Amino acid sequence: RSRDIVVGGTDVEREWSRTPSPEVASAILRRALRLVPELAGAEVLGHKVGLRPARPEVRLERVGDVVHCYGHGGAGVTLSWGCADEVAGLLA
Repeated sequence: RSRDIVVGGTDVEREWSRTPSPEVASAILRRALRLVPELAGAEVLGHKVGLRPARPEVRLERVGDVVHCYGHGGAGVTLSWGCADEVAGLLA
């Protein structure tokens, strides 16, 4: 899929619908076209919704046999390395 591109991303608090919004999709595409006009006329292959639960602070603690590590929001991939290291430390 070397000729595909993914555009998008929103951050809406308390929005848990997993159904793509046509209005939001259109707005995302308009912004993408302003940045990369060459995308005009490109085929849209699909729409996806990803839920990224967030909280003011990441919960990272061990309670008995359970390690809690959640609430990263849109920073999950960025924070995953450090959080994984912390989780490993809690389990050692």
